[in-house]
Amino acid sequence: MHLIVTAGNNEAVEFLLQLETVNIDHTNEEGKTALMLACERGHEDIVRSLLLAGANVNIQDNNGWTALMISSEHNQVLVICMLLQANANPHLKTLKGSHALMIASYYGNYEVFELLISKGVDYNYQREDGVNALMLACQNGHTQIVELLLKEQVDLNVQNKDGVNAFMLSCQNGHTQIVELLLKEQVDPYVQNKNGVNAFMFACKNGHTQIVELMLKNQIDPNVQKNNGWNALMSACKNGHTQIVELLLKEQIDPNIQKNDGWNALMLASAKGHYEVVKLLLEWKADPTIKSNEGKTALKFAKTMEISVLLNSYLREHIEQEDDAASASFTSRSSIKSASSTLSLLSLDMCNVSGNKGYMY
Repeated sequence: MHLIVTAGNNEAVEFLLQLETVNIDHTNEEGKTALMLACERGHEDIVRSLLLAGANVNIQDNNGWTALMISSEHNQVLVICMLLQANANPHLKTLKGSHALMIASYYGNYEVFELLISKGVDYNYQREDGVNALMLACQNGHTQIVELLLKEQVDLNVQNKDGVNAFMLSCQNGHTQIVELLLKEQVDPYVQNKNGVNAFMFACKNGHTQIVELMLKNQIDPNVQKNNGWNALMSACKNGHTQIVELLLKEQIDPNIQKNDGWNALMLASAKGHYEVVKLLLEWKADPTIKSNEGKTALKFAKTMEISVLLNSYLREHIEQEDDAASASFTSRSSIKSASSTLSLLSLDMCNVSGNKGYMY
């Protein structure tokens, strides 16, 4: 039966269904029934034949998936309607805890999602790990589903067990339109996960320039730090996102902030070999003489010869400037001292002349 269903031969399926020896709900080694295979491939005629023959619509495979869940993944709207009419249970869950609506949300199947909501499936439900339908839609950039959930007034700030929420996922994965939608809905942009990372840091880390610009326009504070002192600038520098680094520096973020181990943005860029970022940081007065807790500077961490040359050149140039400034200061002080001494001598000589010659009025 399974092979014939996979091949999509409905006539052969109907012939087999007439045989008394056929077990319509027989499962293969993965726990899948003929109905599940027909749903997976979208064979509507075979699904109809199997349902008319009394196939069990709520059997779950080895991973807890039902025919309805499989159809939700593959966006088989007509098949889903048939399954629901045959009393398929839309509330059943996989071994990981997802129901059919969450599967539709993950894959962005809007019509299926809308249909399942109309059947009363809980769109606020969270799996054991805290993940919900909104997080899945935001993670994968399914704007229509997000808009529908916003109309249903879902809680935007719900977090999973790692402290991650839907806004973080949309920022992390670069879904600018969704980020804009959530900001308009007054999502809290400062929520941090268990490690202290917020949505802005995710955007900076992954190089999503448009999202960074959008959040800065919305007055997001770029100076927030993780528990260990890490900030958004460090994320951008470590990953070589020069344009984002420049945006942050223009926001007057301090390039010399150090995290708990003493590392700063310049050290991270140097260690990862991001020449343009190192150059930009130096232009914005990053201090290459700052040392980590190990006593090492950005020069010690330099990954490439090009960066080593750049840092050495910068250090020499600024040491010379400091020496010139010190020399000029010394010369100036010496000149003042010399002039002062000359004036004193002249004053003394004038007194002596006046005394010796006895000039009178």
